[in-house]
Amino acid sequence: MAGVEMSNDSEQKPQSCTPQKRKLWPWLLFGSLTVLIIAGIYAYLEITAMIEDMGRLWDDLVQLFWLIVPDKQ
Repeated sequence: MAGVEMSNDSEQKPQSCTPQKRKLWPWLLFGSLTVLIIAGIYAYLEITAMIEDMGRLWDDLVQLFWLIVPDKQ
């Protein structure tokens, strides 16, 4: 076969120096998990503060009731 040239596959492919694209989904997953964790911590702190405030409010309401309606002796 005189007219057929055999060549390597590497010679036929264009050589490009472009880096591979980075995948976006791991960063989106990491960011969303971070936001959820921070939101959970904030919600926990707010809920515990509300519970403490309700406890103080109940004590204040009981004290106000006994100021309005004194004990009869």
